[in-house]
Amino acid sequence: MPLSDLVVLPETTPIPRRKVESETKQLIQWWLNQRLKKIKGLSSESMALNPFLAPIIMGLHGYSNFEGLAEFLLGGHLSGGHNTGFGKLIDEKLVPRIFGTTELTTKYRDTHPMVSGSTFDEIDHLVPRTDGTVALLSLKASKWSIQLTMAVQLNHQFERLIERRHEGLLDFSDIVLGIEYGTLDTLTDKYDIARGINTGASHDVRDLTEHVHVHVGRDFWKWINYGEEETQDWIFAAILSTVSEFRKENPNIADFTTKYRDAFVDEYSGRINKDGSIDWANILQDING
Repeated sequence: MPLSDLVVLPETTPIPRRKVESETKQLIQWWLNQRLKKIKGLSSESMALNPFLAPIIMGLHGYSNFEGLAEFLLGGHLSGGHNTGFGKLIDEKLVPRIFGTTELTTKYRDTHPMVSGSTFDEIDHLVPRTDGTVALLSLKASKWSIQLTMAVQLNHQFERLIERRHEGLLDFSDIVLGIEYGTLDTLTDKYDIARGINTGASHDVRDLTEHVHVHVGRDFWKWINYGEEETQDWIFAAILSTVSEFRKENPNIADFTTKYRDAFVDEYSGRINKDGSIDWANILQDING
């Protein structure tokens, strides 16, 4: 079975604005509500306090009380969850649902041997093209999404895919490294290395620039939507509109994070020495025994 049999070209290409905005709004609304559940469920037990790092953070950032530490930890905790969750939203829902890609989930790979195995480890989506071919998409969030080791690994896996195509075992037009935000001139050299371009030290990579292409930021969203230049603007407009509606529906959302901060402060406020300093030894013993 050729790879082209595993994808279906959307009925209309490019995907029209009304569909892009409508689908994006539904997905963002769902995601906001999922994150809101996380925020509502915050408690002082939801995060582990590192007794070794906590005093360093307070000293480094000049915090004099637990309120500052609580806000710092809360921001980091929520930011990490938001970033991870939003990345999954784009990869697992927005891209396949709106643009008709075939996401290579674990379940899909298990039932389709052609796209299983290590050769396809770094391919996230099969993307139908209007000429009847299929592109292989490796989706990344930003310029920082790959480091040197991964860049070399990507190059080797891409090379094996191209070899299999030359052997007549696979049919695809090209391999695309798609980066959700940024510009081409701000990417790190790791994306060059993934394509086989050595910019400094000599790495064990092959020149695949004829077969592997990079689309980043506006150019990526244009590519995924079959040449429509304004695609990212439609997505962004839908996000802003949905966030505005969400804020109106949840005017007191800040109260949930304030509640967490106060609970954290209450838990540790008793760990103060007579001279007003924090009893870090007591906190260490309480956490580590």
